[in-house]
Amino acid sequence: MSLQECIQQRIASDLHDSTCQHLIAASLGLMRLRSCLNGQASAARLCDDEIDASIDEALREIRAFAYLLHPQNLTVDGLKATIERYSRGFAARTSLHVTTRISSDIDRLSREKQHSVLRVIQEALTNVFRHAKATEVRIVVAPTGGHFQLTVSDNGRGFPADRARSGTKSAMGVGIPAMRARLQQIGGPLHVQSNAAARHSGTTLLAVFPRDFVESRRNRNATTVVRAHAGTRCRPRC
Repeated sequence: MSLQECIQQRIASDLHDSTCQHLIAASLGLMRLRSCLNGQASAARLCDDEIDASIDEALREIRAFAYLLHPQNLTVDGLKATIERYSRGFAARTSLHVTTRISSDIDRLSREKQHSVLRVIQEALTNVFRHAKATEVRIVVAPTGGHFQLTVSDNGRGFPADRARSGTKSAMGVGIPAMRARLQQIGGPLHVQSNAAARHSGTTLLAVFPRDFVESRRNRNATTVVRAHAGTRCRPRC
């Protein structure tokens, strides 16, 4: 119930802060249309350039937010395929160009850790869609030593780096603190690199977490057999 309330609260906040603004703009456009019905050409321009554009933007955001908040199923294809499929769906709904490079070893993590990594990526894409005004997003999960390195980078407008360093919800909203909390649970930090002063500098989220894999059932059974044989003692023959 608590999780359901949090999700509903988040959806309501997104709809209120963003989509409603486009609907208000459409309403104001209709008011202007009523005042210039005598000029058919100007009325047509209002309909085409302002009202239709605002309504289309509202519909696009509703579809994108609904998809971003939609839980993904990890039990069928594993984390690598799920991230790739989710990224394609995100790109189709937002007109953002999304590229991915995901190590297949990510599927060997425990189900709980895979779930956390997927939620971090979903939250990162939500932030890009809501705030970055970007055209491109890149998602990379690569092994490095005994860890994985997750990078989500965009070419958007960026934001002041001191907002990320402050670590408070009032400074950044709930997105980055939520990602930090998820990564702490699986033993990894989150770093944010951004510079709002540089045009199209974008934002890069960098996370590092351990590569502590779960043994497959076949390997686990083989290990058990080896240990059993190693534990037996040969009896001397009479």
